[in-house]
Amino acid sequence: MVRYRLWQFWQILTAVPLEPAARAEVTAILSAQELALFDRFSFNDQWHSYRVMKMLRDAGHTQPSLLVAALLHDVGKTKLSLSIWQRSLIVLASILLPRQTAVWGQGEAVGWKRPFVVKAQHPAWSAEMATAAGSQSQAIELMRRHQDPIDPNDTSEEAVLLRLLQWADDQN
Repeated sequence: MVRYRLWQFWQILTAVPLEPAARAEVTAILSAQELALFDRFSFNDQWHSYRVMKMLRDAGHTQPSLLVAALLHDVGKTKLSLSIWQRSLIVLASILLPRQTAVWGQGEAVGWKRPFVVKAQHPAWSAEMATAAGSQSQAIELMRRHQDPIDPNDTSEEAVLLRLLQWADDQN
């Protein structure tokens, strides 16, 4: 866990633009309006979303809504920018105080609660932004629910796709 978090921190510090081949893959999946959302990401967040999508595709998952959701699931975080230190605070608090972090994430994104609100509310914001961009309803629902627990007995298509999205997101 510590090693993974250090790797994430390093990725933030050393992020560069997507390579042309990666950018071409993203462009082939997203509509022009969705691509405009993707372009709001920092370079690090573009790479994160690309890695999530790539992991799913490399595992044989090519469902278009899943790939769109993989690329845009965190776009709600662009609504309010966070510093690297605020992102680090979210990670630490989520590990040490998970219940309190959830409480702090409710309400308005003001003052010291801002990073917690972004963490808690960005899935809904991502869904709203994707709706405005004309994304497919299934992709929107995957974005909205990408942090939600899934009933282990739920075998619906949406639950299966959501599990896949969470699996790839958790590894990247």
